[in-house]
Amino acid sequence: MNKLILFAMLSCVALFGQDTRAGAIDAARAQKEQTLEPPEEPGLEEVIVRAQGNLIYRLLTSTDRFGIGLGQMVPGAGFSAGPRYQRTLLNDHLHFAAIAKGSTKKYYLGRLAANAVGLNGHALLDFATTHYDYPQMPYYGPGPESRKTGRSDYRLENTKVEIRPAFSPVKGLRIGALGSFMAINVGRGTASQFISTDQQYGPSAAPGIQQQTSYLEGGGFVEFDWRDRPGDPTNGGLYRAEYAKLSDRDVGLYSFYRLNLEAKQFIPLFNGKRVIALHGETWLTDTNSSQIVPFYMQPTLGGPDTMRGFEPFRFYDNNAVLIQGEYRWEASTVLDLAVFADGGKVFHDWEQWNLHRLESTVGFGLRIKTLSTVAFRIDTGFSHEGFKIWFRAENPF
Repeated sequence: MNKLILFAMLSCVALFGQDTRAGAIDAARAQKEQTLEPPEEPGLEEVIVRAQGNLIYRLLTSTDRFGIGLGQMVPGAGFSAGPRYQRTLLNDHLHFAAIAKGSTKKYYLGRLAANAVGLNGHALLDFATTHYDYPQMPYYGPGPESRKTGRSDYRLENTKVEIRPAFSPVKGLRIGALGSFMAINVGRGTASQFISTDQQYGPSAAPGIQQQTSYLEGGGFVEFDWRDRPGDPTNGGLYRAEYAKLSDRDVGLYSFYRLNLEAKQFIPLFNGKRVIALHGETWLTDTNSSQIVPFYMQPTLGGPDTMRGFEPFRFYDNNAVLIQGEYRWEASTVLDLAVFADGGKVFHDWEQWNLHRLESTVGFGLRIKTLSTVAFRIDTGFSHEGFKIWFRAENPF
Protein backbone atom coordinates (compact mmCIF):
# COMPACT_ATOMS: atom_id res chain seq x y z
CA MET A 1 0.00 0.00 0.00
CA ASN A 2 2.77 2.37 0.95
CA LYS A 3 4.52 1.51 -2.29
CA LEU A 4 1.40 2.41 -4.28
CA ILE A 5 1.11 5.74 -2.48
CA LEU A 6 4.79 6.46 -3.10
CA PHE A 7 4.43 5.58 -6.83
CA ALA A 8 1.39 7.84 -7.16
CA MET A 9 3.22 10.73 -5.53
CA LEU A 10 6.26 10.32 -7.81
CA SER A 11 3.99 10.16 -10.89
CA CYS A 12 2.28 13.39 -9.88
CA VAL A 13 5.63 15.08 -9.36
CA ALA A 14 6.81 13.91 -12.84
CA LEU A 15 3.60 15.06 -14.54
CA PHE A 16 3.75 18.38 -12.73
CA GLY A 17 7.36 18.79 -13.86
CA GLN A 18 6.44 18.07 -17.49
CA ASP A 19 3.56 20.54 -17.36
CA THR A 20 5.80 23.16 -15.81
CA ARG A 21 8.51 22.61 -18.42
CA ALA A 22 6.00 22.70 -21.31
CA GLY A 23 4.48 25.86 -19.89
CA ALA A 24 7.90 27.47 -19.67
CA ILE A 25 8.63 26.54 -23.30
CA ASP A 26 5.27 27.96 -24.43
CA ALA A 27 5.86 31.15 -22.47
CA ALA A 28 9.31 31.59 -23.97
CA ARG A 29 7.95 30.99 -27.48
CA ALA A 30 5.18 33.55 -26.98
CA GLN A 31 7.65 36.12 -25.69
CA LYS A 32 9.93 35.51 -28.70
CA GLU A 33 7.05 35.89 -31.16
CA GLN A 34 6.25 39.28 -29.64
CA THR A 35 9.80 40.49 -30.21
CA LEU A 36 10.39 38.96 -33.66
CA GLU A 37 11.94 41.29 -36.25
CA PRO A 38 12.09 40.71 -40.01
CA PRO A 39 15.44 39.36 -41.20
CA GLU A 40 17.87 42.04 -42.27
CA GLU A 41 18.26 42.48 -46.01
CA PRO A 42 21.73 42.23 -47.53
CA GLY A 43 23.47 45.59 -47.58
CA LEU A 44 23.41 46.20 -51.36
CA GLU A 45 19.83 45.03 -51.73
CA GLU A 46 18.73 47.31 -48.88
CA VAL A 47 20.39 50.28 -50.59
CA ILE A 48 18.66 49.46 -53.90
CA VAL A 49 15.26 49.02 -52.27
CA ARG A 50 15.57 52.36 -50.50
CA ALA A 51 16.69 54.04 -53.72
CA GLN A 52 13.67 52.63 -55.55
CA GLY A 53 11.41 54.42 -53.09
CA ASN A 54 13.08 57.73 -53.85
CA LEU A 55 11.20 60.39 -55.84
CA ILE A 56 14.02 60.71 -58.38
CA TYR A 57 14.02 56.95 -59.02
CA ARG A 58 10.25 57.00 -59.53
CA LEU A 59 10.59 59.84 -62.02
CA LEU A 60 13.24 57.83 -63.90
CA THR A 61 11.18 54.63 -64.07
CA SER A 62 7.57 55.89 -64.16
CA THR A 63 5.44 54.58 -66.98
CA ASP A 64 2.73 57.25 -66.93
CA ARG A 65 2.65 61.05 -66.97
CA PHE A 66 5.81 63.10 -66.46
CA GLY A 67 9.25 61.66 -65.85
CA ILE A 68 12.95 62.02 -66.53
CA GLY A 69 14.64 60.18 -69.37
CA LEU A 70 18.28 59.20 -68.89
CA GLY A 71 20.61 57.68 -71.46
CA GLN A 72 19.29 55.58 -74.35
CA MET A 73 20.58 58.09 -76.83
CA VAL A 74 23.18 56.93 -79.33
CA PRO A 75 26.26 55.28 -77.71
CA GLY A 76 29.10 57.71 -77.25
CA ALA A 77 26.84 60.73 -76.73
CA GLY A 78 27.98 61.19 -73.14
CA PHE A 79 25.61 61.64 -70.22
CA SER A 80 22.17 62.49 -71.58
CA ALA A 81 18.93 63.48 -69.90
CA GLY A 82 15.68 65.25 -70.59
CA PRO A 83 11.96 65.43 -69.80
CA ARG A 84 9.54 62.80 -71.01
CA TYR A 85 5.79 62.41 -70.95
CA GLN A 86 3.80 59.19 -71.30
CA ARG A 87 0.06 58.73 -71.19
CA THR A 88 -2.37 55.88 -71.69
CA LEU A 89 -5.84 56.85 -72.93
CA LEU A 90 -9.15 55.36 -74.11
CA ASN A 91 -9.09 52.38 -71.75
CA ASP A 92 -5.60 51.28 -72.78
CA HIS A 93 -6.31 51.58 -76.52
CA LEU A 94 -4.02 54.57 -77.11
CA HIS A 95 -0.50 55.11 -75.82
CA PHE A 96 1.30 58.41 -76.30
CA ALA A 97 4.91 59.32 -75.50
CA ALA A 98 7.09 62.39 -76.00
CA ILE A 99 10.70 62.90 -75.06
CA ALA A 100 13.43 65.51 -75.54
CA LYS A 101 17.06 64.88 -74.60
CA GLY A 102 20.39 66.60 -74.69
CA SER A 103 23.84 65.32 -73.76
CA THR A 104 27.11 66.64 -72.40
CA LYS A 105 28.59 66.38 -75.92
CA LYS A 106 25.77 68.48 -77.41
CA TYR A 107 23.84 65.59 -78.94
CA TYR A 108 20.11 66.30 -79.21
CA LEU A 109 17.07 64.13 -79.78
CA GLY A 110 13.33 64.74 -79.86
CA ARG A 111 10.67 62.08 -80.42
CA LEU A 112 6.86 61.86 -80.51
CA ALA A 113 5.27 58.43 -80.70
CA ALA A 114 1.77 56.99 -80.53
CA ASN A 115 0.47 53.44 -80.49
CA ALA A 116 -3.19 52.57 -81.13
CA VAL A 117 -4.82 49.18 -80.52
CA GLY A 118 -8.25 48.15 -81.81
CA LEU A 119 -10.45 45.18 -82.72
CA ASN A 120 -9.81 43.45 -79.40
CA GLY A 121 -6.08 43.70 -79.86
CA HIS A 122 -6.01 42.42 -83.45
CA ALA A 123 -5.37 45.77 -85.17
CA LEU A 124 -2.35 47.90 -84.28
CA LEU A 125 -0.93 51.17 -85.54
CA ASP A 126 2.43 52.67 -84.56
CA PHE A 127 3.37 56.23 -85.50
CA ALA A 128 6.57 58.10 -84.66
CA THR A 129 8.40 61.22 -85.68
CA THR A 130 12.00 61.71 -84.61
CA HIS A 131 14.66 64.36 -85.08
CA TYR A 132 18.23 64.00 -83.89
CA ASP A 133 21.54 65.81 -84.26
CA TYR A 134 24.66 63.77 -83.44
CA PRO A 135 27.76 65.97 -83.94
CA GLN A 136 30.55 63.49 -83.11
CA MET A 137 29.79 60.21 -84.84
CA PRO A 138 32.84 57.94 -85.23
CA TYR A 139 33.96 56.34 -88.49
CA TYR A 140 36.99 54.01 -88.64
CA GLY A 141 36.89 53.15 -92.31
CA PRO A 142 35.06 50.38 -94.18
CA GLY A 143 35.01 46.66 -93.54
CA PRO A 144 36.33 44.20 -90.97
CA GLU A 145 39.97 45.24 -91.55
CA SER A 146 39.46 48.81 -90.38
CA ARG A 147 41.85 49.95 -87.65
CA LYS A 148 41.13 51.54 -84.30
CA THR A 149 43.71 54.22 -85.13
CA GLY A 150 41.67 55.19 -88.22
CA ARG A 151 39.05 56.99 -86.12
CA SER A 152 37.48 60.04 -87.75
CA ASP A 153 34.50 62.19 -86.91
CA TYR A 154 31.33 63.31 -88.72
CA ARG A 155 28.00 64.95 -87.96
CA LEU A 156 24.75 63.06 -88.60
CA GLU A 157 21.36 64.77 -88.63
CA ASN A 158 18.11 63.02 -89.45
CA THR A 159 14.43 63.85 -89.41
CA LYS A 160 12.23 60.77 -89.74
CA VAL A 161 8.49 60.18 -89.89
CA GLU A 162 7.37 56.54 -89.71
CA ILE A 163 4.11 54.61 -89.68
CA ARG A 164 3.63 50.86 -89.04
CA PRO A 165 0.13 49.38 -89.38
CA ALA A 166 -0.10 45.73 -88.31
CA PHE A 167 -2.55 42.89 -87.80
CA SER A 168 -2.37 40.30 -85.03
CA PRO A 169 -4.41 37.20 -85.98
CA VAL A 170 -3.32 35.29 -82.86
CA LYS A 171 -1.63 36.26 -79.62
CA GLY A 172 2.04 37.09 -80.11
CA LEU A 173 1.97 37.16 -83.93
CA ARG A 174 2.14 40.47 -85.79
CA ILE A 175 2.15 40.95 -89.56
CA GLY A 176 2.50 44.47 -90.82
CA ALA A 177 3.74 47.08 -93.25
CA LEU A 178 6.09 50.00 -92.76
CA GLY A 179 6.55 53.33 -94.45
CA SER A 180 8.81 56.25 -93.62
CA PHE A 181 10.39 59.43 -94.88
CA MET A 182 13.94 60.41 -93.86
CA ALA A 183 15.78 63.66 -94.50
CA ILE A 184 19.47 63.10 -93.76
CA ASN A 185 22.38 65.51 -93.53
CA VAL A 186 26.05 64.62 -92.99
CA GLY A 187 28.69 67.21 -92.14
CA ARG A 188 31.93 67.79 -90.30
CA GLY A 189 32.17 66.52 -86.76
CA THR A 190 32.88 68.75 -83.78
CA ALA A 191 35.36 66.59 -81.81
CA SER A 192 38.64 68.51 -81.84
CA GLN A 193 40.77 65.42 -81.16
CA PHE A 194 39.70 63.61 -84.36
CA ILE A 195 40.08 64.44 -88.02
CA SER A 196 36.90 65.05 -89.99
CA THR A 197 35.69 62.01 -91.95
CA ASP A 198 35.57 63.93 -95.25
CA GLN A 199 39.28 64.74 -94.83
CA GLN A 200 40.31 61.22 -93.78
CA TYR A 201 38.22 59.14 -96.21
CA GLY A 202 37.15 59.89 -99.75
CA PRO A 203 33.93 58.81 -101.48
CA SER A 204 35.33 55.34 -102.26
CA ALA A 205 35.97 54.53 -98.57
CA ALA A 206 33.01 56.56 -97.25
CA PRO A 207 30.35 56.55 -99.97
CA GLY A 208 27.90 59.39 -99.55
CA ILE A 209 30.26 61.61 -97.55
CA GLN A 210 30.02 64.43 -100.10
CA GLN A 211 26.36 64.03 -101.06
CA GLN A 212 23.43 63.38 -98.79
CA THR A 213 19.90 62.53 -99.73
CA SER A 214 16.40 61.94 -98.44
CA TYR A 215 14.68 58.57 -98.50
CA LEU A 216 11.27 57.06 -98.93
CA GLU A 217 11.12 53.65 -97.29
CA GLY A 218 8.51 50.97 -97.82
CA GLY A 219 8.30 47.35 -96.79
CA GLY A 220 6.83 44.82 -94.40
CA PHE A 221 7.58 42.74 -91.34
CA VAL A 222 6.44 39.67 -89.43
CA GLU A 223 7.22 38.79 -85.83
CA PHE A 224 6.23 36.26 -83.19
CA ASP A 225 6.75 37.16 -79.54
CA TRP A 226 6.03 34.66 -76.75
CA ARG A 227 8.33 36.04 -74.03
CA ASP A 228 6.86 35.95 -70.54
CA ARG A 229 8.04 39.48 -69.65
CA PRO A 230 9.35 41.59 -72.53
CA GLY A 231 11.14 43.96 -70.13
CA ASP A 232 13.01 41.19 -68.30
CA PRO A 233 12.28 37.83 -69.97
CA THR A 234 12.98 34.52 -68.26
CA ASN A 235 11.21 32.25 -70.75
CA GLY A 236 10.03 32.25 -74.36
CA GLY A 237 11.37 33.90 -77.48
CA LEU A 238 11.05 36.60 -80.14
CA TYR A 239 11.55 35.93 -83.86
CA ARG A 240 11.43 38.72 -86.40
CA ALA A 241 11.95 39.40 -90.12
CA GLU A 242 11.78 42.80 -91.86
CA TYR A 243 12.28 43.71 -95.50
CA ALA A 244 12.27 47.20 -97.00
CA LYS A 245 13.30 49.19 -100.05
CA LEU A 246 14.91 52.59 -99.44
CA SER A 247 14.56 54.91 -102.44
CA ASP A 248 16.95 57.83 -102.86
CA ARG A 249 14.78 60.88 -103.66
CA ASP A 250 17.46 63.51 -104.40
CA VAL A 251 20.75 62.19 -105.81
CA GLY A 252 19.68 58.99 -107.57
CA LEU A 253 22.77 56.99 -106.48
CA TYR A 254 21.93 55.58 -103.05
CA SER A 255 18.86 53.36 -103.33
CA PHE A 256 19.10 49.89 -101.77
CA TYR A 257 17.20 46.96 -100.28
CA ARG A 258 17.48 45.95 -96.64
CA LEU A 259 16.68 42.62 -94.90
CA ASN A 260 16.85 42.21 -91.13
CA LEU A 261 16.47 38.80 -89.43
CA GLU A 262 16.47 38.43 -85.65
CA ALA A 263 15.88 35.68 -83.07
CA LYS A 264 15.92 35.80 -79.26
CA GLN A 265 15.50 32.76 -77.02
CA PHE A 266 15.31 32.56 -73.22
CA ILE A 267 15.79 29.25 -71.42
CA PRO A 268 14.85 29.16 -67.71
CA LEU A 269 16.83 27.12 -65.18
CA PHE A 270 16.23 26.51 -61.46
CA ASN A 271 12.65 27.72 -61.47
CA GLY A 272 13.52 30.79 -63.51
CA LYS A 273 16.17 32.05 -61.09
CA ARG A 274 18.79 31.36 -63.75
CA VAL A 275 18.32 32.14 -67.44
CA ILE A 276 20.31 31.34 -70.56
CA ALA A 277 19.63 34.22 -72.99
CA LEU A 278 20.54 33.81 -76.67
CA HIS A 279 20.39 36.38 -79.46
CA GLY A 280 21.19 36.23 -83.15
CA GLU A 281 20.72 38.96 -85.74
CA THR A 282 21.82 39.76 -89.26
CA TRP A 283 21.50 42.86 -91.42
CA LEU A 284 21.77 42.36 -95.18
CA THR A 285 21.66 44.90 -98.01
CA ASP A 286 21.59 44.69 -101.79
CA THR A 287 21.63 47.23 -104.61
CA ASN A 288 21.18 47.49 -108.34
CA SER A 289 24.43 47.67 -110.29
CA SER A 290 24.49 51.49 -110.44
CA GLN A 291 23.59 52.11 -106.78
CA ILE A 292 25.62 52.31 -103.54
CA VAL A 293 24.76 52.00 -99.85
CA PRO A 294 26.01 55.23 -98.17
CA PHE A 295 28.30 54.58 -95.22
CA TYR A 296 26.00 56.35 -92.73
CA MET A 297 23.18 53.92 -93.64
CA GLN A 298 25.30 50.77 -93.31
CA PRO A 299 24.84 48.38 -90.39
CA THR A 300 27.44 48.76 -87.65
CA LEU A 301 28.86 46.68 -84.79
CA GLY A 302 30.43 47.86 -81.54
CA GLY A 303 29.00 49.36 -78.38
CA PRO A 304 26.73 48.46 -75.45
CA ASP A 305 24.13 46.47 -77.37
CA THR A 306 26.26 44.54 -79.88
CA MET A 307 30.01 44.03 -79.32
CA ARG A 308 30.49 45.27 -75.77
CA GLY A 309 34.30 45.12 -75.76
CA PHE A 310 34.64 47.56 -78.67
CA GLU A 311 34.10 51.26 -79.18
CA PRO A 312 30.64 52.34 -80.43
CA PHE A 313 30.20 51.95 -84.21
CA ARG A 314 33.62 50.34 -84.45
CA PHE A 315 32.84 48.37 -87.67
CA TYR A 316 30.88 49.53 -90.75
CA ASP A 317 29.98 47.67 -93.95
CA ASN A 318 27.05 46.74 -96.18
CA ASN A 319 26.21 43.64 -94.13
CA ALA A 320 26.67 42.36 -90.60
CA VAL A 321 25.98 39.32 -88.42
CA LEU A 322 25.83 39.15 -84.63
CA ILE A 323 25.45 36.32 -82.09
CA GLN A 324 25.22 36.82 -78.32
CA GLY A 325 24.80 34.67 -75.24
CA GLU A 326 24.29 35.51 -71.58
CA TYR A 327 23.97 33.52 -68.38
CA ARG A 328 21.84 35.56 -65.98
CA TRP A 329 21.12 34.73 -62.36
CA GLU A 330 18.92 36.42 -59.82
CA ALA A 331 20.99 37.52 -56.83
CA SER A 332 17.90 39.10 -55.23
CA THR A 333 14.50 40.43 -56.25
CA VAL A 334 16.10 43.71 -57.35
CA LEU A 335 19.48 42.57 -58.62
CA ASP A 336 20.64 40.27 -61.44
CA LEU A 337 24.20 39.27 -62.30
CA ALA A 338 25.31 38.13 -65.75
CA VAL A 339 28.26 36.84 -67.75
CA PHE A 340 28.18 37.19 -71.54
CA ALA A 341 29.92 36.61 -74.85
CA ASP A 342 29.38 38.50 -78.12
CA GLY A 343 30.55 37.51 -81.58
CA GLY A 344 30.06 39.27 -84.90
CA LYS A 345 31.50 40.71 -88.07
CA VAL A 346 30.75 43.02 -90.97
CA PHE A 347 31.23 42.10 -94.64
CA HIS A 348 30.69 43.72 -98.02
CA ASP A 349 28.53 41.33 -100.10
CA TRP A 350 25.60 39.42 -98.63
CA GLU A 351 26.74 36.27 -100.46
CA GLN A 352 29.72 36.23 -98.04
CA TRP A 353 27.47 35.45 -95.07
CA ASN A 354 29.06 32.94 -92.67
CA LEU A 355 30.22 32.64 -89.07
CA HIS A 356 33.96 32.39 -89.78
CA ARG A 357 36.52 34.76 -88.25
CA LEU A 358 34.13 36.57 -85.94
CA GLU A 359 35.32 39.38 -83.72
CA SER A 360 34.56 38.48 -80.10
CA THR A 361 34.03 40.02 -76.67
CA VAL A 362 33.42 38.55 -73.22
CA GLY A 363 32.39 40.22 -70.00
CA PHE A 364 30.14 40.47 -66.98
CA GLY A 365 27.26 42.68 -65.91
CA LEU A 366 24.98 43.84 -63.13
CA ARG A 367 21.28 44.71 -63.62
CA ILE A 368 19.02 46.67 -61.25
CA LYS A 369 15.39 45.60 -61.70
CA THR A 370 11.84 46.62 -60.98
CA LEU A 371 9.05 44.04 -60.75
CA SER A 372 8.76 43.59 -64.53
CA THR A 373 11.77 45.17 -66.22
CA VAL A 374 15.43 46.08 -65.98
CA ALA A 375 15.76 49.72 -64.97
CA PHE A 376 19.55 50.04 -65.32
CA ARG A 377 22.50 47.84 -66.19
CA ILE A 378 26.27 48.07 -66.00
CA ASP A 379 28.22 45.86 -68.42
CA THR A 380 31.99 45.45 -68.67
CA GLY A 381 33.22 43.97 -71.96
CA PHE A 382 36.70 42.84 -72.99
CA SER A 383 38.16 42.46 -76.49
CA HIS A 384 41.59 42.41 -78.11
CA GLU A 385 41.27 46.21 -78.40
CA GLY A 386 40.81 46.73 -74.65
CA PHE A 387 37.79 46.94 -72.37
CA LYS A 388 34.70 49.13 -72.09
CA ILE A 389 32.27 49.84 -69.26
CA TRP A 390 28.68 50.66 -70.21
CA PHE A 391 25.88 52.16 -68.11
CA ARG A 392 22.57 51.72 -69.89
CA ALA A 393 18.85 51.24 -69.35
CA GLU A 394 17.23 47.89 -70.21
CA ASN A 395 18.81 44.57 -71.12
CA PRO A 396 20.93 44.50 -74.30
CA PHE A 397 18.42 42.04 -75.84
